[in-house]
Amino acid sequence: MSRLLGACLVAVALFWVSPAPADDPEVPEKYISVEQVNALLQEKKPLTFIDVRPKDQFDELHIRGAKHIPLTELSSRLASVSKKDFLVLY
Repeated sequence: MSRLLGACLVAVALFWVSPAPADDPEVPEKYISVEQVNALLQEKKPLTFIDVRPKDQFDELHIRGAKHIPLTELSSRLASVSKKDFLVLY
């Protein structure tokens, strides 16, 4: 299962590395480790987890409370996510 999650993270990373169209707004993005996320949770920082994997993988296993927004729908649905919390996409 960890290989699958690792492959998903690599796929997401490769997606973000590709050049964005000129009309996309600037979005501050940062890659953080599991340890950094855990530290934010321990500090009680407001986080929103967004699982970008396909529905069958989300249904099989996901972080409790995570929102499911498949990667293919992310650009059209991201506006519906609260901007108050720190977003963690996986």
